[in-house]
Amino acid sequence: MSQQEVSTRSRRTSHPKSAITRQRILDAAARAFSLKGYAATTINDIAMTAEMQGGSIYYHFESKDDILQEVLDVGITRVFSAVRLAVGSLPASSAFSEKLEAAVTAHLTMLLQQSDYTSANIRVFEQAPAAVKRQNRKLRAAYGEYWGRLLSEGQRAGAIRRDVDLMVLRLLLLGAMNWAATWYRPGDLAVSELAQNVCDIVLNGAGLDSNHLERSSKGRRARS
Repeated sequence: MSQQEVSTRSRRTSHPKSAITRQRILDAAARAFSLKGYAATTINDIAMTAEMQGGSIYYHFESKDDILQEVLDVGITRVFSAVRLAVGSLPASSAFSEKLEAAVTAHLTMLLQQSDYTSANIRVFEQAPAAVKRQNRKLRAAYGEYWGRLLSEGQRAGAIRRDVDLMVLRLLLLGAMNWAATWYRPGDLAVSELAQNVCDIVLNGAGLDSNHLERSSKGRRARS
């Protein structure tokens, strides 16, 4: 961002009333982007949601891309902060399974219940212009690295097998959680229950262990 852009943005947010209006625009944009996507959302859509005239938005933001950039950045920042706080609030002696569940619950809660910003980030990132994505990737990379460190801790503790590729596991876990934004319906399953299911699958797998399979096979033979 150029010095002139920084100066312009500073003037636009220096007045308390201006800052409140700017926040209202961002909240409206996050809501619109999360529901309609990037391409289908217009400045007028954002203005209508914010209950203001479309032209007045340009006093606070240069363009729709400028708005999108902040929405995406806030989305990652909020979920990252929530996850770190959830894990950091646990006792130092907590097992990895407890830390994983805290992190997964915080991520899913922000995505599904608390933040249009996080939902918008997941839904529209791939639709964003290249320059916007390039800037947001720095925050996304930092968040991914945090999950990588958390999973590494679990592997060192013996909760994750040594032969598991942690990069693949991280991408699968984050991808699965983020995809919940497209299918999750409140009331069908509590977020806490969903988080427990995710952690159970990560730590225990979805397949049956060999002893269980052998017992099942013997049972079938005995009945035949």
